[in-house]
Amino acid sequence: MNRHIAIDIGSESGRAIVGYLKDEKLYSEEIHRFRTQFMQVRNRGMRNFYRYHEEILHSLSVYREKYGPKLSSIGVDAWGMDFVILDRGGNVLKMPAFYREATRTSDVNDIIEKKFGIRRLYERNGNQALPSDTLNQLIRLKRDDDPCLDNPHGLLFVSDLFHYFLGAMPCNEYSLASYGRLYNVLTQEWDAEVFNAFGFPMTLCKPVVHAGDTIGTVDPAILAGAGLEGEVPIITPCGHDTASAAMAIPDTGDDWAFISSGTWSLMGFETPGPIINELAIEYNLSNDGLAMGVNLFKKNITGTWLIQQCKDVWGKYSYDQLTDLAEAAKDEDLFIDVNADDFYMPKNMPEAIARAVARDFGCEVDPSDAGRIARIIFQSMALKYRYYLDILLRAADKTISKMYITGGGSRNRVINQFTANAIGNPVYTGVYEGTSVGNLLLQAYGSGEIKDKQELRQIVKNSFPQNEFLPADKAKWDEKYAIFMEKAARPNEW
Repeated sequence: MNRHIAIDIGSESGRAIVGYLKDEKLYSEEIHRFRTQFMQVRNRGMRNFYRYHEEILHSLSVYREKYGPKLSSIGVDAWGMDFVILDRGGNVLKMPAFYREATRTSDVNDIIEKKFGIRRLYERNGNQALPSDTLNQLIRLKRDDDPCLDNPHGLLFVSDLFHYFLGAMPCNEYSLASYGRLYNVLTQEWDAEVFNAFGFPMTLCKPVVHAGDTIGTVDPAILAGAGLEGEVPIITPCGHDTASAAMAIPDTGDDWAFISSGTWSLMGFETPGPIINELAIEYNLSNDGLAMGVNLFKKNITGTWLIQQCKDVWGKYSYDQLTDLAEAAKDEDLFIDVNADDFYMPKNMPEAIARAVARDFGCEVDPSDAGRIARIIFQSMALKYRYYLDILLRAADKTISKMYITGGGSRNRVINQFTANAIGNPVYTGVYEGTSVGNLLLQAYGSGEIKDKQELRQIVKNSFPQNEFLPADKAKWDEKYAIFMEKAARPNEW
């Protein structure tokens, strides 16, 4: 039996999940979970990737104790945008800072416009500008004369780095490369004109690989330390966690959209190729590479980040308790724009929400009223989903009949129901670890156990029973949306 390990590195936690195929179903089990939140170094939030690597090595030991010495493959996915830079000896020059502490997008927009042109850039990479996307981070490093760009010999995105630590060749997986605003989605190669315009050396570029490719084998010393035997291929999934999650949709048709619900809510759908038109440019929509030659057309929307930050401030509620409190709270037409700058990195999230409601609605909200604040967040998320779903569908000239929500946030029944009410389509959940499921199945695809995307999606459908949330109270939610658009919605930089 072929067993694979999916390592999923998220903003709040990482996990190791073992999976195998049997009777056209995927069977999986989480064997290790660990915290991944940033640490403080000289008054800056930093990511300690070396500790995450230790957790991955521990996962291999846990696997050996439970399943024995044979492992068929391993693959890592993680968030996009962040990266490390290698020196000529293959050493990591510096760990990335926590991206939410970075300066806002506008601090480099003038540089982009002057050196290349913001519109011209989008027409080549078709990608959403975000405050700390890869291009913006590199521009800041160059502007600030950071020595890591003096003589670089490779840029590795987060999942690329962990593959490299395990023993893979230094390379860039396609879904990540296409996400960083440095890759030309029309020519399907690193964009030398962009690199030259901003003074980035082309030595940053590594070979681009695709989901399902074998990019090396695990270092024999690592295997020996874990008690594993033989060669263990490193098979890359979609290195960008959203792209792996998008593969785990339990549907073989194309009349759906999906939300990968976590700290960010990534909403979109598959298209045959990049969509670059006036609506896409105006609303800063995103075209990212997916597996098997498909494009992912989507928008980043602030997700459970808001309730995570509130939970940390309140300090006494579980997520389930907050869901119950929100459900029991009075139904009020009080909303926030979850993508507004007010909520990107406030010192106190409940207070930031209370200030926004007071400003826009003239209503005082107690920041310690967890149920009321949580309901405001959940309704506002659903209304922002409606806003961007309409724009995505118009830009792609597409219609849908259903929405799938995957990821940890899909366990929140209140958000799921509010989303169905807001968008007017049924919502389906059940693939709670969608990113890891996509990761495992892409490893199986790379191993020859799955022949194509249709078979992969059928396996997801066979493996995960779906929960259905039907839309209700259409008139009431249409009115909520009108109020949201009039009083709370904000134009966004990103």
